[in-house]
Amino acid sequence: MKGNKPLDRDYFKYKDRPKRESDKDFTSCCGLDTSRDILNVKSKHDWELIEDYIEEQLRIYSNTEKITPVSCEVCGRLLEYVCKLKQDKNLWR
Repeated sequence: MKGNKPLDRDYFKYKDRPKRESDKDFTSCCGLDTSRDILNVKSKHDWELIEDYIEEQLRIYSNTEKITPVSCEVCGRLLEYVCKLKQDKNLWR
């Protein structure tokens, strides 16, 4: 019976081929989906993309002091960006 069952990404991913035991859905270190192509700080090309993004954001947003790319220490996948904003001295008067 095909009805009354939600269809998610896994359904379409494994529709034409059975899921093997060796297929892991998530990395063991950071829990990210292995089928997604995520920037990796260990890759030279990806690191250049990360630098370009940070440079562009610092240029666009003048109130941003610095941006830190946070990545998994084991596999190097980019997890998030952490921004430090400049304090506006006029707000404290």
